[in-house]
Amino acid sequence: MNTNESLMQLYETKWSDLCKALDENGLYGFEYSPLLLGVKDVEDFDSADIKVMLFGQEMSSGDWYQYDRQNQPLSECMMSIRTFDNKIGSIDLNGKRGTKSMGRGMNRFIDTFNAHYPDKKIRYVWNDVVKLGRNVKGSQQQMLLEQIEREHFNVIQDEINRISPQVLVFFTGPDKYWEAKLQQILGIATSNYQPVAGWEGNTRQLARLELDKDKYPSVKHAFRTYHPSARESRIYVKHLDLYKAIVNDIIL
Repeated sequence: MNTNESLMQLYETKWSDLCKALDENGLYGFEYSPLLLGVKDVEDFDSADIKVMLFGQEMSSGDWYQYDRQNQPLSECMMSIRTFDNKIGSIDLNGKRGTKSMGRGMNRFIDTFNAHYPDKKIRYVWNDVVKLGRNVKGSQQQMLLEQIEREHFNVIQDEINRISPQVLVFFTGPDKYWEAKLQQILGIATSNYQPVAGWEGNTRQLARLELDKDKYPSVKHAFRTYHPSARESRIYVKHLDLYKAIVNDIIL
């Protein structure tokens, strides 16, 4: 079973009940569509030497992925991420490499990681700690969306284990709201945040996450750091320095 087939198997167990809950609450359109994962070239992805799953917070606009769950089959909805390529990283809607905001920061990390392992085939997959809804933190439907996701689409642990990445990087910290989301989905506490060897800063800036090996058997390294859109003038640290510290701490 390849990665897409495994993800499809997972989503099929959730899809009917999730769509029913969304419909019953009048939650239609792309802004209430869950982020589904799918790999464009699955043979290429599954043969990678190293797989990395990158996490953001939640999608804030309709550019990243868009589909019509009312009229498209689940298999098509899974392939709807438009601005991320597993080989390249963030791309714009014209297929060119992303150079702004979140996409620019993500690609700087990818370039840093690739340079550290020039002889390895590395592939990436994008995910979010909030799977359902856009602008959830400021949405009038926030509590309802959180309830529906918790009851009908609590899938992140399964997604990790079906994709089997060796590395997880969460660009989500350290805002309390997103930290709570991160800890909830991974089943960890602040005691699981550890210093990164060689990093002279603190765990607010960059932390290694200690995960339960029985729950996440493929994961060798997991980190949490700032969102790439965080202004360096406010966080008093260079994003590139954070990425170098992460990569230097990884042994695969």
